[in-house]
Amino acid sequence: MKNKKADKKDSDRLVDIICSSFVNDPCFRWMIGQKNFEKKIYFLADYLVEETLAKGEVFIGPTGDAAALWQSEKRERLSLAVIFRNLKFLFNMGLPTVWRSLKLLKLKDAHISNQNPYLYLACIGVMPSGQGKGLAKALLDPVLADAENSGRDVYLETANPLNVNIYKKRGFEIIDEVDLSEIKITFMVKHCLTSKKAKTF
Repeated sequence: MKNKKADKKDSDRLVDIICSSFVNDPCFRWMIGQKNFEKKIYFLADYLVEETLAKGEVFIGPTGDAAALWQSEKRERLSLAVIFRNLKFLFNMGLPTVWRSLKLLKLKDAHISNQNPYLYLACIGVMPSGQGKGLAKALLDPVLADAENSGRDVYLETANPLNVNIYKKRGFEIIDEVDLSEIKITFMVKHCLTSKKAKTF
């Protein structure tokens, strides 16, 4: 069975996967804060799904218990849909969460070398019932192989120390670590072989 490319019809399931997977994630906890966390994590997941479906690609594992949200160097054109999405996020999340989200976005952009096409793993999650079964690996590996073939570096960040070694085993290396009061964000990259060769000349 193969991973499925998601579309808007899968939005509810995607939001469920992210909410269930990231309920204890340090970065989500830091961005959202304690007040109304259970409600706000839904709006954060909904925003991520809607944004990535609009400007990236989303894949669901064959069992429907895992999902990966991929973005690239492509930028959305300003439109009423984009304005409405961001206003909805501001209204539901509040200024403190928006400020922290923008701070993380600025840090992410600062750690990406965007001179060449790239992929960015915005989010990957597995439902608790599906964890430990290799579902995340099954979502990662085909995209990493495609990135290698197309000459794209792949970027991500994590605030979960347990994830760092997992990503290292998939070929990622640490770019930087940034302390944000309550959490530490580790920024990582997986260079494609062609880009590595290019940097040696």
